Amino acid sequence: MSDLRWYVKKAARGGVALGAWGSGVVRAERMVSPGPRVRALTYHRFGHEPKEAFCVAPEEFEVQMAWLASEGLAVSQEDVIEFVRGRRALPDGAVLVTIDDGCISTLEIALPIMQKHRIPGVAFISTELVGAGYLGLPERYMTWDEIRSCAKAGMTIGSHSHAHKSLGQMSIDDARAQIRRSKETLERELDQSVKSFAYPFGTHGDFSDATDRALRDAGFEIAFNSQHGAIRPAPGREDALVSLPRVKVEGGEALWMFRLLALGAMDPWRVVDRNLWRLQRVRKEISTEAA
Repeated sequence: MSDLRWYVKKAARGGVALGAWGSGVVRAERMVSPGPRVRALTYHRFGHEPKEAFCVAPEEFEVQMAWLASEGLAVSQEDVIEFVRGRRALPDGAVLVTIDDGCISTLEIALPIMQKHRIPGVAFISTELVGAGYLGLPERYMTWDEIRSCAKAGMTIGSHSHAHKSLGQMSIDDARAQIRRSKETLERELDQSVKSFAYPFGTHGDFSDATDRALRDAGFEIAFNSQHGAIRPAPGREDALVSLPRVKVEGGEALWMFRLLALGAMDPWRVVDRNLWRLQRVRKEISTEAA
């Protein structure tokens, strides 16, 4: 990422967070619609890559997990499922830590820190990419043995589709095939049930009512997109569980920013998600250079 784009993006994120919090937008929303809210936080990779938003430095992640632990805000996937169904109370502001893609830094960097602070989490895996190289980046995807190690250590494993392609940009039959293949492969390789799914990319054009139904039909209980916002209880609405929002955590941001986004100050970014989604990224398929 160029220096200019980096600083513009950081200024925009910081401006939204500080503006929403300082202006009282977050508090006003709570007054209009009271009740507990939880959020799912999205990570991707961990390491030292200056000006790379998708990579969070180990020391940053350590401070973030320590804060979540000290505040008692970290919850599990099962907690969120029961919360949405109206069967379990969770602290207002609780968060679920999720990690997309299944890169090796999930095992080597994130997992030990999460174990240290007793933070549960979910790793979303694209089954076609298991063991592959990550073209242009200084790490690779985990192998099946490494994914099993994460699962044995207590991390929940979910699906990130089979080939990490946009389900919303393919036919519904192809989307169903991607969904089924990923679930079947994960359950066979891990010998356990896989309940959760995270849409690849997750922007407005990457999912639909039809793909949400396909996830339910395949047996997924909970699924996430990449639209910013909070998760609320929705008793009796199983459809509410298969298109939940998540809040992206970026590298190079201070603890105050992490605390604000965990508490809802980045929820207004959903306006960008809904209206400028075509500009959020250049759509491209993830390369799978052989490891």
